Formats: sequence, C-alpha cells, structure tokens
Amino acid sequence: MPGQEGKPRIVIYGMGQFGQLIARLATEKDWPVVAAFNRAGPKIGQDVGRLAGLDRDLGVVVQDFETADFSALDADVGVVMHRDLLKDNMDAYRRLIGGAGLNVLCHGVQSYYPACHDKALAAEIDALAKSKSVTFSGSGIWDMSRIWSGILAAGPCTEIDSIHITSLSDAEAQTHSLEQMKQFAISEPVERFYEKGIDKGVIAHAFKSVPEMVLIALGYDVIETTSVVEPVVFDEQVPSRHAPEGFFEPGLCMGIQMRSKTTTRQGVIGTATVDSRIIKPGEIEAMYWSVEGKPRTRLHVERLDSAHATAANLFNRIPDVIAARPGIVPVFEMAPLRHTSRV
Repeated sequence: MPGQEGKPRIVIYGMGQFGQLIARLATEKDWPVVAAFNRAGPKIGQDVGRLAGLDRDLGVVVQDFETADFSALDADVGVVMHRDLLKDNMDAYRRLIGGAGLNVLCHGVQSYYPACHDKALAAEIDALAKSKSVTFSGSGIWDMSRIWSGILAAGPCTEIDSIHITSLSDAEAQTHSLEQMKQFAISEPVERFYEKGIDKGVIAHAFKSVPEMVLIALGYDVIETTSVVEPVVFDEQVPSRHAPEGFFEPGLCMGIQMRSKTTTRQGVIGTATVDSRIIKPGEIEAMYWSVEGKPRTRLHVERLDSAHATAANLFNRIPDVIAARPGIVPVFEMAPLRHTSRV
C-alpha cells in the first residue's frame, strides 16, 4: 500500500536526464523519493534534490547500485531509467523486485512488451514479480503517443482490415552527445551503417512491437512480426547542436527508418514506418495512426516536449502499476493514461 496519505513512495534507478525529471515531478506532487541509485561515478553521494536541479536538498543521497542494500528499501515502486534492453536491465529488475519486493516501472523500449523481444527473460520477470505479488510494466513516451493513440483510433470501428502507424522521432532531442546519437547511425557514412550491423540492431527493431501491441489490445491473435531497418540520408546540410561545425554534411546517415508488418490469425494486418532521426527545421515529432475499416479513422499526435513527455507518461502510470495484478502487465491492459495536473 502507498505510504502517507496514499502518496506513492518512489525509488529511482538511474539518475540521468529522465531520472532527474522523475525526481522533479515527484517533488512537485509531494510524492516522496525514498532512494535513488546510479552506476559508480560523480553522481554517487550527491543529494537527489541538488542533482535534479531543485536548488535544495531532499535528504536522499544517490547510492551506487552495485553496493547498495536493496533489502532495506521501504517503498512502493522502483522506476528504472537505466537502459533500453531487457538483458541490460535484469540486474535492476532482480534487485528491485527480488531483493526489495517493489513494483517496477521501466522506460526501456523492450519493457513495454517483454515477450515480443525475449521470451526467456520475460518469463523470468513475470515469475519473479508474481512470487513477490508485485507488478512489472513499461511506460514512457510510447504509452500515449504510440500505443494508446492506436487503440483509441480503432475505437469507433465496427470492422477493421488493417492498422498503420507512421512515426517521426527526434533522435537528437533524446540524446546528449554525438556518441549517444550513433546508436541511430547519425553522422556515420552509409557503408558503415551495414558494416556495424546497425540494420540488425535490437534497438532499431524494437519499434516493431508497437502495432503488435495495439493488435493484441484490440483482441487479435498475432502470428508473426517482421521488420527491416534502413539508413536515412539527406542531400542537404542538416543543423545539429552536436555536429562539430554546427551541421552535418549531405550524404551521411541522419538516423534510421524501421518498417514492420504484423500478421494475425484473423487476417488483420498491422504495419509501421518509424523514423528515428535528426529532424529538419520546421518539422515536429509526430505519430499518425490510420485504421482501414468501417469507419476509416485517422489520429494525429504531435510531441512538442519529448523529454518531459517521456518522464511524465511514466510518472503518471505509477498509481496504475501499484494497483495492477501481479506479474507483467503491459500498459495496453490498463486504462488510458490519466493526468496528474490536479494532484
């Protein structure tokens, strides 16, 4: 049960940009942050409030997650803002669920629907959560803008033939260095895109789970999902704050495009075209859902502040996760996201 006055007691695992945003949101809403963890480095020993830019102490010091005692935590939920892949987050899940008995909410792209990416690790997470009578879920910017927007777009339909999402994400807005942007192949020559195997990378293909999740939420039985990833190249200079001269030259990779197709036993098809790249001046991050059926529907969602939206989507899911059944519970099994503006 949540702590004093029903306010969720929060543990933050990973005190980077998004972990700091969670700390600020929690403080604004007077939800207690009871512990925070990070890998070894200069953040260890700092007060969470100061690190998060609040200009005051919260009385909670960032601990090294390799040496901390997780069994002593008295909290309701662990928010994992660490890595994208399940395999890279398993230590966090084992510590927070197995060691501390906490519900876990993670922003990693594979955490939204673990079984789509690694059935063995998904089974381990599910069993561990059920053994502790807690919930595991993934949330973040996909929650509203990709998953629930697709479910809502299909809501008016009496017949569905196919669903499709076209998505543009600003890879620069969600990274802090040129090195981080290279996970999307940004600034790489095209030949290195294939030499480095970026077209086979699991991060790039993680987006294929979006139409699959929406189809499952709509009640369809998924047979197979396939996907391909290709480089995005522009024939003009592209401005970037991370480029050495303030812009990237034409002909270099400026990101990735993933295309996927999901088939179902009922014959309904789900497709996706997802660009994660540098966006040009005047472009806005946006998701476009189209549903072919009766009636045909369209839904356009713009994202004007991706960093805040990532943290806020996840933050607003905390009460739902605490209240959910034990085990892995994807957000598409929960209600639509609810705001906390009046909390």
